[in-house]
Amino acid sequence: MLTASQALGMIETLDIAVFKVETHSTLGDRASFLRVQNLVRSILGRYTYLEVGSHVGGSLFPHLIDPACEAALSFDPRPAALPDERAELIHYPQNSTARMIAVLSDELPPSAMTKLTTFDSDVSAVSPAAAGPKATLAFIDGVHTNEACFSDFVGVLRFMKADCVVCFHDANLIADAIINAERFLDHLGIAHETVFLPDTVAVIGLGAHASRVRDELQPHALDRKAYLERSQRELWAHIAKVHSPKFRAEIDKLRSENSRLAEKVTRMQAESRLDAKISGMARRAFASLGRKADRIKRRFAR
Repeated sequence: MLTASQALGMIETLDIAVFKVETHSTLGDRASFLRVQNLVRSILGRYTYLEVGSHVGGSLFPHLIDPACEAALSFDPRPAALPDERAELIHYPQNSTARMIAVLSDELPPSAMTKLTTFDSDVSAVSPAAAGPKATLAFIDGVHTNEACFSDFVGVLRFMKADCVVCFHDANLIADAIINAERFLDHLGIAHETVFLPDTVAVIGLGAHASRVRDELQPHALDRKAYLERSQRELWAHIAKVHSPKFRAEIDKLRSENSRLAEKVTRMQAESRLDAKISGMARRAFASLGRKADRIKRRFAR
């Protein structure tokens, strides 16, 4: 088990070995998480952390063990499966707060666990009064759809101080939500700066922290335009790859239905031509019978 002193040294040197609990993130993501954590520590000294979507607590761990973190809030309604911008359903077996607490307790001392307050709920369904002191660092990693992510951002703002930092994981999937968040902040008249860090971490500094995020994180950031364009291309390519078998099956089904319909039309046309031929023969037969009847009438009339 890491001591707080050992963990602090790892956090300050961006040593991703500090992540002792499972987290669905890349090595680059973890280094970016620590970079943001260090930024907030350097600005504030002590901070309150808020997280949306905790799963088994991997991203909570570095904050709970950090002496600078005074409290941590976790919001997670704990679904068994979540929708995704990749048009897939992502499954999270055994997704429970009890499991998360058990996993974290195996790696953290009781004093660190006392910082943690959990809510088995969507962040928008909880009153800020129930959460205690407002947070200064938030991490959004819940449902990875643009609609849900933007909703989480709006919900999170109610729990944040005016000067704060909000991070998003899997920014390559929910880029539209991040852009909507920026437009929303513009509408509210709140100063903000956004950077995209390796591999898939977006960071927005709000209020007085906007310039610090820009100045201290931009040197480590990815090019915004190139990142957003690449993310969109990769998302579309993934959807096409994953769903192309289903698309092909649908096309084959339509082709089969069209073939059956064409055969039916051909039969109907043939039957129609046959009906027309029989009808013509009947008309000619009736006409012939009529002429014969006329001749017979004329013969008896004499």
